[in-house]
Parts: sequence; C-alpha cells; structure tokens
Amino acid sequence: MDLLENLIYPINQAAIFAIAGFYFLCRQRYRPGLALLACGAGWLWLCATPAMAMRLRESLEYHYPARQASAYPKADAIVILGGGALTQSGLDPDADDPYGPATRIGFGLQLFRSARADMVLLSGGDQAQPMARGLRRQGLPVDVMRIESTSTNTHENAEFSAVMLKREKRLRILLVTSGFHMPRAAAAFMKQGLEVIPAPAYDPVHPSWEDHPWWPKRAALRLSGRCLREYVGMWWYRVRGWA
Repeated sequence: MDLLENLIYPINQAAIFAIAGFYFLCRQRYRPGLALLACGAGWLWLCATPAMAMRLRESLEYHYPARQASAYPKADAIVILGGGALTQSGLDPDADDPYGPATRIGFGLQLFRSARADMVLLSGGDQAQPMARGLRRQGLPVDVMRIESTSTNTHENAEFSAVMLKREKRLRILLVTSGFHMPRAAAAFMKQGLEVIPAPAYDPVHPSWEDHPWWPKRAALRLSGRCLREYVGMWWYRVRGWA
C-alpha cells in the first residue's frame, strides 16, 4: 500500500510520465516521448488548478452537506478523528468566523456545546492527546472525554474506538472528520457495527480560488492529491473488508 500511496499523488504521476518520455526521446522516438511529456505536464497542471481540486473534493463531499451544529440529531457520543487545530470559533461559539466549522475539534466542540452528545471521544495516534489539551483549555470537562491514542490509520480509528464505545454502550455516534475523508471514515465505523451520523467539518474555499479557478496553486495540487488518495483508499478498504 505504501508504494500505491506514493503513486497516487499527481506530482509522482507526472514524474513517471516524464521518465517514460525521456526514455523514448533517448531512443530517438520523439513522437511518443513528447506525447508522454505533454501528458505529464498537462495532468500536473490540471491537478494544480482550483477548478480540478474543488471538483474532486465536491465529488467526495456530495452526500454530506454542511449544517449548523445545532441542526444535528442527538447521539450517544461525538467522535473526532485526528487532524486540524482549534480556531476562533472554538473559543467563542457566537463568533462571526467563516472558518468556524473548518477544523475537526472546532466543530466537535460546537456539537458538544449544542448538547448533541454528553461524551467526546478523540481518536488519532499522536494527535489525540494534543486535541484533548486544546479542548480542556476551552473548558471541556475532563470526565466527558475519552482518548484513543494508539491508532495509525482510519481503519484503526474505527476498530479501537468501537471497542471503547461498545464498552460504554454508546453505539450511536456523531462522526467528525474532514468532508472529503467522510466517505471512507463513515464506512469504516459502520463496519464496526456503529450507527454513524456524519458530521463533517468543512474547509472554506479561499477567495482567490473562485476568482482564478484555472490558475495553478500549490494548495490546490495538495488537495487534489489528498482527494485522489481518498478514492484509492476507499477501494483498498473494500478489498481488505474494512468498509
């Protein structure tokens, strides 16, 4: 899977096209060589455009529209997967901050403050403890938190969290993760026998992306790579029986 993951990212895919192209050029086969170089450059450019990155992200987030924390049904627990930091909206639930739902722990805190559940489980290897410290600083009581800090991937997030949740008979959960990660994460948690209510945290679109959707951006290239990784990850999880 590690090799497959490396091949997912557009910059590595473009490098493969380039290597193959130069190979043909060295053998004086100019037409296929130039075609491969053009394909690699074109694919890299396309993946670096906000238009492509946002199309990939929207295709993953389609079934999980953004909602206010108070609009979600009540559950037995809020499960927050590792990733992201607390923003201003985490400090003040009434703050007029468009980035409010953009982080996982920020939105998870909003759900708790909206009384959607009375327990918060933080899952995610070395990220769980820092998330817990951040939430404690914002007044989240220690006794409502549970920490799962041994997982190293989404499958283990689901497996190890499910053990803790089932021990306390908390089977209905609000699952908080990034919108584009939600399809794979929700499938993994449902595979463990939990009732999952997806509660995605959404990154806002940078204003410059809307003004220049076909102008390449480094952040757009990074987002395209992460979305492509999710598609391959969903396929891999089905193959392994994890989703």
